[in-house]
Amino acid sequence: METTVHARSRATGRELRFPILQTIAIVHGRIAEVHPFYRDTSVIADACTPR
Repeated sequence: METTVHARSRATGRELRFPILQTIAIVHGRIAEVHPFYRDTSVIADACTPR
């Protein structure tokens, strides 16, 4: 599944938006595991690093 994450860094207050891919395991009709794969971690690092 492709998802877009919208978040705000607690450390800096900056908003960020980035795409991730996830695999989701469903067991007995419920989500059992989620494994995200971040394409560009520099977006996350930049938003969380004070300037």
